[in-house]
Amino acid sequence: MMIIMSKVLAILVLLFTFGVGLAYAEPLDDTNVAILNLNGTSTTVEMTWNHDDEVAKYKIGCVSCMPNITEFTSENSITMDGITSFPNTTNAMLYIIAYDVNDEIIHAKQLLVSLEQ
Repeated sequence: MMIIMSKVLAILVLLFTFGVGLAYAEPLDDTNVAILNLNGTSTTVEMTWNHDDEVAKYKIGCVSCMPNITEFTSENSITMDGITSFPNTTNAMLYIIAYDVNDEIIHAKQLLVSLEQ
């Protein structure tokens, strides 16, 4: 009887450990950037990310852009125009910051994006 209980307990621990990890994605873990329009001087991109119930709003911006671009949304995607790369490169630095209802930062992610098709 003791051996059966030990096996059941071990299986439950494994199911809980791996099940929790597979059931829930980390906030901003599934972030994608698609180039919609590349016209030589600036780019239009669409950014999407996984939903998180704890997030009240997102701040999305471009560090490499001159001037820097910042936008806010409560949705899980945004289309941004005027994205430019760092000088002498084809790479742009984008970021997403997630805020809770108290306006506290709860997640953040930087993305280095190649502006080539």
